Amino acid sequence: MRKSIVAFAAALALPLPAPALSQAPAQIALERYQPIAGSWSYRAIAGGSEAGFADSAATQRLVIRCNRAVRTVSIVRTAVPAAAPALSVWTSSAARSLPARFEATKVLTADVSATDTLLDALAFSRGRFATAAAGAPMLTHPASPEVARVVEDCRT
Repeated sequence: MRKSIVAFAAALALPLPAPALSQAPAQIALERYQPIAGSWSYRAIAGGSEAGFADSAATQRLVIRCNRAVRTVSIVRTAVPAAAPALSVWTSSAARSLPARFEATKVLTADVSATDTLLDALAFSRGRFATAAAGAPMLTHPASPEVARVVEDCRT
């Protein structure tokens, strides 16, 4: 049943249902999904840097943030309607469900070590990558050099 739902959603370019929380997300064919319209920005912040993605309505949807002091990169998904224990990430070469913390501002944050290979997969994903959480739809984001720059900032 799940396989037919996924195939149907893919054919219509609809968001996929959130993966079961007890398992890692399966790799998906990202090329079937159009990235949401918007743009990336990069900025230096105290203790690191961040790349932010805002949609065409200028609503911040995703932030990739480097904390140099502890050498971690946070993947921050905004507008998550309810607490979720994990943030799922898909790239053209990797898929992983990351432990996450939910804040009352409807923000879900997952932290990974600056040396984690998932960050390379994000930085070099072919054209797009996606994020999702339980209760929040999958969003496909356009790949960007700003993400690679934040990852590199955290590794130097």
